[in-house]
Amino acid sequence: MHYSDIGELSEALRTQELSAVEVCEHILDRIAEHDPELHSYVEVDTEGARRAAAVAEQEIANGGWRGPLHGVPLAVKDLYGTGEAPTSFGSAHLADHRLDAESEAVRRLREAGATIVGRLRMSEAALTDHGPGLPTPVNPWDKDTWVGTSSSGCASSTSAGLNFASLGSDTGGSIRGPATATGLSGLKPTRGVVSSEGALPLSRTLDTVGSFARSARDCRIVFDAISHTQGSPHDREELDVAEASSRRIGIDRGLLASVDPEIRTMIERTADVFSRLGAEIVDVEVPDGAPLASRWVAFVGFEAVTDLSGLYPQDKRELYGPEIAYVLEQGRALSPSDYAQIGDEARIYTRALDRVLEDVDALLLPTIGAPSPTVTQIEEMRRDYATWNQQVMRLTCPYNFSGHPAMTFPTGFTARATPLGAQLVAGHYRERLLLSLAEQYQSITDHHLRRPPRHP
Repeated sequence: MHYSDIGELSEALRTQELSAVEVCEHILDRIAEHDPELHSYVEVDTEGARRAAAVAEQEIANGGWRGPLHGVPLAVKDLYGTGEAPTSFGSAHLADHRLDAESEAVRRLREAGATIVGRLRMSEAALTDHGPGLPTPVNPWDKDTWVGTSSSGCASSTSAGLNFASLGSDTGGSIRGPATATGLSGLKPTRGVVSSEGALPLSRTLDTVGSFARSARDCRIVFDAISHTQGSPHDREELDVAEASSRRIGIDRGLLASVDPEIRTMIERTADVFSRLGAEIVDVEVPDGAPLASRWVAFVGFEAVTDLSGLYPQDKRELYGPEIAYVLEQGRALSPSDYAQIGDEARIYTRALDRVLEDVDALLLPTIGAPSPTVTQIEEMRRDYATWNQQVMRLTCPYNFSGHPAMTFPTGFTARATPLGAQLVAGHYRERLLLSLAEQYQSITDHHLRRPPRHP
């Protein structure tokens, strides 16, 4: 049951072959069995989940089925307001911190009938390091393999079948990196298409609300529930759900020459699958995101000084980790004119990327430059910022500056049997095009159907 896709589960709930209470209890039991090893949940809202499941079961029995998320257990990253529960932002000293109201995205999930079973661990302040004294979520595929940040609990829990989908966020790659690391599909929508109201911000400009699921089709179901707009005219075009055979997908061979050969081979094989689906693979030159990525810390820090200094005061640095302290220091050191200059650079980058996307429907890109890195390899990368920027930041965070949507999906496995993944990037408001392409890819591949063997 726990690895059912949402559409299949929803039909069983709608026809009352399964009850929402039965599904909820199964997930709660599974969390109790597997999460002591995975550390993906900050808090499991057992009683709240049971109440919501009982209401959903009664509503469905009375003919009040709300849609495909009705009675489906989901979980949310610990930066969203969830009502009376705390929102700790990955910090031990904020364990009792409460937001004024439930976040808009969580409210929409509840309106769709979803059962919210708990809050998921994340790296501190949605950066890279996990908070001092707190456990780091474990990659269900291999405990020594990086689980990604900052939506680490989302990736770990959804991959292991401890919920059917999860609500994460992406400020520089925090959906795409963890989804790739754990064999999941993840959608970073166009910035602003899903409201971030009621969530703790790292960067009010770059933060993007999105989802983790085990298939692109499940990502679509969650996106339909949480998006507050039907999008631009692009998003409503029938073309955005057309067959891949009518599509042009761009690949940057120069960029591929700069990543690990295994990643390059994976992208080429993924392109071959799209070719079999009838897409035309086109050589393009994507604007270099590395210079912009190198300014990410300062830009984010400048905004965090305003939004987060009250939670991470300078005179109480013993309460939180060195990374958030460093980011805030970098933000304080950045002048308003330099902050504005980064914004200008982002707009120049966005226009250059839009010009590329005038000639192709989507770009097929790596999400990380190294194949399924271990925790040790990530630690080594982070000791040299140039390496970290080259291998990680430049491949994801430029699309936070530009606001373009990106869809991550599993594309294979390493020799260690750990997941590989890629991302598709498209024009603004073209989420449904990305979802459609990923769904068609998954219709003739089975990477998304494989499960972590330690968590059957």
